[in-house]
Amino acid sequence: MMDPKRKGEIALAILKHRMGNEGIQLNPNSRRRLGNIARATGIPLEELKAFAREVTTEMIKECLR
Repeated sequence: MMDPKRKGEIALAILKHRMGNEGIQLNPNSRRRLGNIARATGIPLEELKAFAREVTTEMIKECLR
C-alpha cells in the first residue's frame, strides 16, 4: 500500500503537469466550479480556495522563471 504523503505528491505533480499543458482558466465560473467540487468531494470550500490559490501561485512563479 502506498504512503498517503507520496500519493499526495504524485497527485500534485499530475495536477501541475495538467495545468501547465491545459492552462489555467480564471472566469466567473471558476468560483462555482470550486463550490461544485467542494460539494462532490466533501472538502471545505475555503480549503479548496486556499489550495487553488497556492498551486496557481506556484505555477505562475515557475512560468516566470
